[in-house]
Amino acid sequence: MTSSGVQNERTSLSWVRTGLGLAGCALLAGRLAMVRDTPWAVVAAIAVAVLAFGVLGWSHDRYRRAARAVRERRPVDQAMPALLVTLAVCLVGTLGLLLIVL
Repeated sequence: MTSSGVQNERTSLSWVRTGLGLAGCALLAGRLAMVRDTPWAVVAAIAVAVLAFGVLGWSHDRYRRAARAVRERRPVDQAMPALLVTLAVCLVGTLGLLLIVL
């Protein structure tokens, strides 16, 4: 049998992976902006970097709140932030395609 905190740890690590992936996308968008000398690509890179740091910061807070809920035997309801990050990542993917194509 596994510990009750293992699921929370894995979820936290997946949020960190998402944040680091977004940070990598921000670096790539910034590099592409420098190569193509496109000002709106710089704005996109900055927006993705802000999103990446937001996800990384939020993941730590989410981990602490979920660990507290598990200790207190309360349900951990975190569906809305996951939906918002999913939509934001889809938007980043669309921006990435636009940066490559245009």
